[in-house]
Amino acid sequence: MIYVLLPFSALFALYLHQENRYRFQAATALKVTLTVTLCLCLLWGLFRTFTPVRLLVLGGMCCAVVGDYYLQYIQRNNQKFIRGILAFSITQLFYLAAFYLVVPFTGTELLCLLPFAALSLFIKLHFKWNTSAADPRLSVYTGLVTLTGAKAASLLLAMPSSPALVLTALGGILFYLSDMVLGIWNYQNSHILLADLNWFLYFYGQFLIAAGILFKRI
Repeated sequence: MIYVLLPFSALFALYLHQENRYRFQAATALKVTLTVTLCLCLLWGLFRTFTPVRLLVLGGMCCAVVGDYYLQYIQRNNQKFIRGILAFSITQLFYLAAFYLVVPFTGTELLCLLPFAALSLFIKLHFKWNTSAADPRLSVYTGLVTLTGAKAASLLLAMPSSPALVLTALGGILFYLSDMVLGIWNYQNSHILLADLNWFLYFYGQFLIAAGILFKRI
């Protein structure tokens, strides 16, 4: 994946440029292309060495492609936004299944879940998110991404000496943080810099998840 990082970053910079110029169609195409690139990397890795974990992460990344397309309509079309939420909910289920295959349930997860759940609840209440137009789906998704973030953090604590798990864990945590930032942007402050931060956390979170899964045979 190290060889993919430079072209991926160049593509991300181009995508960010289009988003900041409010060029909707070009930004949508580039956004989907970024996630498809990660899908192709995972598919290549799966062909080289098949593992159930790689298959699950590939399934999650493919659902994220669908989610990326529909989430572009987050403030344009509520029905399409809800489709994006559903697609990303399935992504979280795939990722959770993969993470549990790597490291089964441990008590550490409960210790990690408490701060993640508290942070999710605090952000939602403090910034007064009005999610009624997308609930209950959005609340379910928030619960799932919180679980994924907590599980990712537990991977980091379970095997801190494993580069593959460190990359994967950091990716899962960044993905979680991107959704927290996205919620603030969508429901409280739609400044473009918050959107930029969300996109950075999301795409490099996804990149790290793919890199960790492909780092070795897990």
